[in-house]
Amino acid sequence: MPKNRTITQDKFDALLVWLDPDRAKAGTKYEEIRRALVDIFVWRGFSDAEGLADETIDRVMRKVSDLVATYVGDPALYFYSVAKRLIYEEQRRLKIHHPLDDLGTLPGPAPEEERKKEEVSELENECLKRCMQRLSPEQREMIVSYYMKEKHAKIDHRKELAARLGIEINTLRVRMYRLRSALQACIKNCLKESAPAEMD
Repeated sequence: MPKNRTITQDKFDALLVWLDPDRAKAGTKYEEIRRALVDIFVWRGFSDAEGLADETIDRVMRKVSDLVATYVGDPALYFYSVAKRLIYEEQRRLKIHHPLDDLGTLPGPAPEEERKKEEVSELENECLKRCMQRLSPEQREMIVSYYMKEKHAKIDHRKELAARLGIEINTLRVRMYRLRSALQACIKNCLKESAPAEMD
């Protein structure tokens, strides 16, 4: 779901300025919006509420230069409209809009299709292992620690991680975004290189 792209510190700073010219107030507003986004995705039943909240913020960040010039009103409302669109996209992607009563009538995957899915899953896991090995020990520890908690427990845990590293939570998020993007790019390349040889 998240796409490979680079979010720069400049874009993040521009986002904060859009939220409020006062840096401290902007940081508080950012945290409030992010918590609200997480709550929205949790309430809608998504297991990766944190990831979807980050994706929502990333999408807004990409348009922040246009928003500064054209958007009128509470910035939080724009985030929520982007989140609403993302929920729609995810529901279509995951096909969770099917009524539960219909699940009994849906055909299961064919054995060959199921075998291919298992092979793809094994290949993805292998690529993840390879790409994690390419990270420094500090980067591996950071990314594992960053994603280790679930739902609301993640917020406090990430604040503790930022404090342990001696950086602000927003700086930690930018670093983790870049690290995650690099990891996703590595996995994508690994899958491209490995799939023809291992899946034929």
